[in-house]
Amino acid sequence: MKKFIGMALAAVISASSFTALAAGAIPDHQGTSMDGIEIGTAQLNSAVKSYYDLFEQAGDQYGVDPNLLAAICMQESSGRNLSYRDDGSEYPAWGIMQIENTLEKSFAKFGEDTTGEKWTLQDRLDPTKAVPFAAYLISQSLIRYDCDYMKMIQSYNFGQTVLDRIIAAKGDDWLSERVNAAQYATNWPYNTYGDAQYIEHVMRYYHNDIDYIGAKVRIDGKLLAFDDQYPLLKTIEGETYTMIPVRGISEALNAKVDWDGDKQEITVKKGGDKVVMYLDSDVAYINDTPITLDAPATLMNNRTMVPLRFVMEAFNVTVDWNGDTRTVEITK
Repeated sequence: MKKFIGMALAAVISASSFTALAAGAIPDHQGTSMDGIEIGTAQLNSAVKSYYDLFEQAGDQYGVDPNLLAAICMQESSGRNLSYRDDGSEYPAWGIMQIENTLEKSFAKFGEDTTGEKWTLQDRLDPTKAVPFAAYLISQSLIRYDCDYMKMIQSYNFGQTVLDRIIAAKGDDWLSERVNAAQYATNWPYNTYGDAQYIEHVMRYYHNDIDYIGAKVRIDGKLLAFDDQYPLLKTIEGETYTMIPVRGISEALNAKVDWDGDKQEITVKKGGDKVVMYLDSDVAYINDTPITLDAPATLMNNRTMVPLRFVMEAFNVTVDWNGDTRTVEITK
């Protein structure tokens, strides 16, 4: 095995460091500069705050800062379940996260994948469905834009197609071109398109009211997407460990994962190496040799979460921790 570089930094972060990170604005943002963007200058109302638990749960699951979900909710709906205007006309987007009609198929599929039921457009008015779907969309955009939150936020309003066209045409000057977005929309009959100041409008509502315990993973520089549970920072007895979905990270490292529900046993194989773990146990086995885990393997959203350091030690990779971006950086 390679020497495990910076063991204390790779997966174990001091509690004081974690607190400092949580106090920063969107710590894993990179890319387009946020210089000149006013952050937290306006307050969230009580309606939006009533959904804090939903934002936290969805944010933890999909690797999205829950404070950003709150800010987007405030800008989109002020926490109101919008559907029809006072004159009886229908809004093109519904619910507290303003999910558009055009997302009908993906919304239905998301519901089927996560709950076993195809969600209907009417379900957009259910915050317990709208918020996770919005978090999922945002997580996908973060992968697409490589953790550039400025692009991700604007895409929530413009949509990815129009934003991508603007970026392709103007490159790093895309921000100033937002005012001309209508020129990049197909068959759009109006002079304006969306909210050209959407980033500014959202970020004025961004506050660090909700603890953000998410982390990102890069393998050889590439941001890793997880299906339905992202890594989390879990504090145990004053030490904070990176807990990661064992299937997601193992398959990304070209390992095979098997689950035995009767034994509550997870087996990971790569080449001639075999790792065996048991749910709720802090003892695992690398090629039949017992190893004590930093924290027990636990189940979250039907995904087995294990301490990252153990997985890395088992599969011969080098790991470092970027505290500025809350990112685990893995080199094969």
